[in-house]
Amino acid sequence: MFHNIDLKTLSELELDVYNYIISHPKTVQGQTIRDLAQVTHVSTATINRFCQKLNLSGFPELKYMIRDELNTEQRTFPTYDISTPLTDFFTKVSRDEFEQQINRWLEIILSARTLVYVGIGSSGCLAEYGARFMGNAGGYAFAQTDPFQPQILQDYDLSDTVVMILSVSGETDRMLMRAGEYKRHNAKIVAITNHEKSPLSKVADLTISYYMPERNTDDHVNMTTQIPVVYLLETIAQRFSEQIRTK
Repeated sequence: MFHNIDLKTLSELELDVYNYIISHPKTVQGQTIRDLAQVTHVSTATINRFCQKLNLSGFPELKYMIRDELNTEQRTFPTYDISTPLTDFFTKVSRDEFEQQINRWLEIILSARTLVYVGIGSSGCLAEYGARFMGNAGGYAFAQTDPFQPQILQDYDLSDTVVMILSVSGETDRMLMRAGEYKRHNAKIVAITNHEKSPLSKVADLTISYYMPERNTDDHVNMTTQIPVVYLLETIAQRFSEQIRTK
């Protein structure tokens, strides 16, 4: 979908519209332009500008194009091609806005004494990987992957701790509970999620989102690619290593 569009021509808000549409093409079919504007947190003028960059007359033609794309996909039964969303992701991370987010993340980490990576399930495996990779970079880091870990009862001051919470949806109850607990003890929270507008982002000091199309099996197992998460975890560790070795 949108095979001919140059993502570098899109503004940050237009990119939000693009990411939503490729993740929810069937939903967009039943939406008005105001509905789409509301869920993507942009104006209808932004959506019209997005359509213009696709050489479309407006939102109705955009819906026709999406419908034709969906019908073509249903006829050809394509296999999942991971290269397209990954190309989109790596285009996004080349933007100045994303670089600013990484720099802010690095600033937060450099001001901390302890780094905690939190996740469950597949995100738990990535939390362990992130902590190990950061340890290789010279940071004091460990992973917390047990969702049933008892609550912190002692009145600890964790103001020198940064907690990286990995959650695809940013809506998992256990992750939200854990984030609130760390926050009450003054830790800084960095949320690494698939969507910027999530409940987890509301309690985070910084949210890093990667916007991959969500994929779930028929029995509701999440198969959303986590390659962008590995990229983010390795990138921040490499930046951290460079900083502490040049002091």
